Amino acid sequence: MQIGLYGHTHGLGYRDEINLFARSMPATLLDPTSVAQDAERAGFHSMWFPDHVCMPMASESAHVANESRERAYEPRHEMLDAAVVMGAVATVTTRLRLGTSVLIAPYRNPLSDARQFATVDILSNGRLILGVGAGWMAEEYDALGIDFAERGRRTIESIEIYKRSWTDDVVAFEGEHFRFENLSMDPKPVQQPRPPILYGGVTATGARRAARHCDGFYPLFLDPYSEPNRYDALNDVIRDELDQVGRAHETFTMAAATTMHVTDASDALATASPRMICTGSAEQVLEDLEGFAKAGYSLAVCLMDVPSGELSELREQIDRVGREVLPQASDLVAAGDWQPAL
Repeated sequence: MQIGLYGHTHGLGYRDEINLFARSMPATLLDPTSVAQDAERAGFHSMWFPDHVCMPMASESAHVANESRERAYEPRHEMLDAAVVMGAVATVTTRLRLGTSVLIAPYRNPLSDARQFATVDILSNGRLILGVGAGWMAEEYDALGIDFAERGRRTIESIEIYKRSWTDDVVAFEGEHFRFENLSMDPKPVQQPRPPILYGGVTATGARRAARHCDGFYPLFLDPYSEPNRYDALNDVIRDELDQVGRAHETFTMAAATTMHVTDASDALATASPRMICTGSAEQVLEDLEGFAKAGYSLAVCLMDVPSGELSELREQIDRVGREVLPQASDLVAAGDWQPAL
C-alpha cells in the first residue's frame, strides 16, 4: 500500500466525536512547499490538494466529508489555489506525486483545466494524478453562475475534454455544454498516454462514472469513526460497470482518503474505545490501514488530525508517520484484482 498526504492548503484538520473540520489559518503561514519537501523526505507517495473557487459564508449543502454531512469549513476560510500550489511544489520536489483532492470539474472551463494540469505534469516531470469530482456545495455553483443540477453531465464532458486535450493532435468536442473544433492543446503532458484520472465520490452514481470514464475511484473516509468497508457496495457497482463496458478490473485503481494521528500506545487516543480510524500507536494505525487494503484500496491519502492548530504539529506527524508507519505500510497488499497504486 502507498500512503499519500492530504494537503493543508485549506487549513489544518481536526476532529470531534462526530465530524472532521478544517481550521482556517493565515495563508501566509501555510508554507506548502516546505511541507511538501517534508513529506517527500518522509517517504510519502503523493500529496493531494483540495479545491474550491470560493466559499459561501453560510451553506445548507450536505458536505460529503462527513457522514453527518455537517460542513467542515469556517464562514471566512482562507484557501490557496490547488493548481498554483502544485506548480510551486513541483519545482521543489523530485519524487512526490501531486494529486487533486478533488478538482471540482463542472464549474470551470475544461480547456483551461486541461492546460493548467498539463503544465503541472510538465513542471513535475510526469507526477500528476488528477482527482476530479462533481462538487457538493450548491451555493458555490450559484456564485459562479453554473446550474448545480447540470454538474454530473458537465463533469463527464470535462473528463473527456481533458483526455482529448492531452492526447489528440487536433482537439475537438461536440457536447451538450461544450463545443469546439480544430484546436491545438500543446504541449502534451509528460505522462503517456496521459496522466491518470481518479473520480472522487461516495455514491453509486459516482462509482459508475469512475468505472466508465476514469482510471480509479477515490471515496472519502474523513469522519472519525469511518470503517474501511463503508463503501464495499460501491466496489461491486464498479465491478459490474467495468464488466458492462468491457474493461478489465486490473486497469482500475482504488484509493481512499482517511484521517490519521499517530501517538504513543499509552495516549488516550490509543486506549479509547471505540478508537478513531487510523489513530493511536503505529501498530494500531497499520491495523486500520490493513483494513483498507483488505477492502481493496492500494492508496490511502491521509489527512492529519492536528488538534493544536499548529503547523509544527503537522510536521511532527509527517515525520512520525514516515518513521513508524510508512516502512511497514509498503508491505500491505490490496485485496482483489484492482490495479496497484498509480
